[in-house]
Amino acid sequence: MNYDVVEVVVNKLVSTFKLREWTYDLEGLVEDIAEALKLIGAARIFAEIMQPVVVNSMIAKIPRDCQNIKYVDAPNQPYRESGNFIEIDKPDGTIVNIVYQGLPVDTRGYPLVPDDASVREAIMWYLVKVLTLQREIKHIDFKTAESEWQWRCGSARAALNGLNLQQVNAMYQNFVRLNPVKDAHQNNYVTVGMNTLNRDTRQNLNNNGN
Repeated sequence: MNYDVVEVVVNKLVSTFKLREWTYDLEGLVEDIAEALKLIGAARIFAEIMQPVVVNSMIAKIPRDCQNIKYVDAPNQPYRESGNFIEIDKPDGTIVNIVYQGLPVDTRGYPLVPDDASVREAIMWYLVKVLTLQREIKHIDFKTAESEWQWRCGSARAALNGLNLQQVNAMYQNFVRLNPVKDAHQNNYVTVGMNTLNRDTRQNLNNNGN
C-alpha cells in the first residue's frame, strides 16, 4: 500500500470547491482526516507498529495512535487492557513492546492517506461535511454532504477490502490445488461419477426407468 501526505486531500478539497481564499488550520484538518480514516475502518488503512513502553506499578500506557493491540512482548504474554493502559505482571522499569495496529504517520506525526482515489474522495467529503457545519462551505447543505460521505465511505471501504491481483491469483491457485475434479472436463467428467451432462446417458436412464 502506498500513501500520500494529508496535503493531497486538502489540495483536492480546495480545488474542487474553489476555496482559494480560505484560510484553514492544518492541525484541525489533520484531526478530521484521522477521524475519517478510522470511520472508513478497512484493515489496509492501518499498519502494524511495534512501540516500546515502560512498566510502572504493573501498568504501561498504550500508545496514542493504537487502534487494536495484537500482542504485548510476545504472542503468549498475558495482559489486560484498562482504559488507556495495559496491566501486565512485570517489574517496575521493564520495557515491553506493544505490537498494535495504528495509523501510519509521516515525520510530523500526521496520518498518511492511502493512495487510492476512492479513499481521497471519501475523506474530502468528510471534510466537506464538517465545513458545512462550520459555515465555511455554504453552497452545499449538510444533508447532501452527509449523504455523499456515507456513500463514498462505503466505496472506499469496499475498495480497500477488495482483493488485489496477487491475492486473486493465490486464491485461484488454492482452489485448483484443492479441487479434486479440476481435470474432470478433459476426462469427459467420468471421474466424478455419473456424467449428468451426457444427454445420451440420461436418455438411456429414462428409457430403462420406463
